[in-house]
Amino acid sequence: MEKEKIKVNALTRSYANISRVITTPIAILNTATKDSIETLGIWDTGATGSAITKTLSEKLKLVPIGQTKVMGVHGIKEGINIYAVTIVLNNQNVSFTLPVTECEKLSDDNSCDFLIGMDVISKGDFAITNQNSKTTMSFRVPSIQRIDFVSGMKNHTPFVSDKLPNRNDACHCGSGKKYKHCHGK
Repeated sequence: MEKEKIKVNALTRSYANISRVITTPIAILNTATKDSIETLGIWDTGATGSAITKTLSEKLKLVPIGQTKVMGVHGIKEGINIYAVTIVLNNQNVSFTLPVTECEKLSDDNSCDFLIGMDVISKGDFAITNQNSKTTMSFRVPSIQRIDFVSGMKNHTPFVSDKLPNRNDACHCGSGKKYKHCHGK
């Protein structure tokens, strides 16, 4: 039986120094008109859902599909517009159509008009490294393996391997079990 091939797409963004703000170029499409605008998206693991600035929603002529209340660091706000958009990452290779909430502003210089929240991040594998005082963010879709730094340190095995083990291969963690009965569950 031939092993099913999984199409994996990924993107990486590297910074020359430690970065406290992770951004990537993205395109946002109006799902009704198919008009699109390119902007920077801020990746935020602390945000449950993604958000679009009021300025960008007006430029794209988005029509609200509903309203919601949003709880943030400044309290609860009610009557916040929700829009349906398509976010495109990685040179057209990765896109998601999802509802997003409206927000006022995401950056002082207005260069970022979209917040990428956990509704997008949880669709794949997301990692941040800060080796040699240089930040690198990497994201791949779909999720293809469990990344566990603690287990890797205990077993002196690679944290992330370049190839997926087959179901009946020995697990990469060194347990002696088949992958399907260990980390492949």
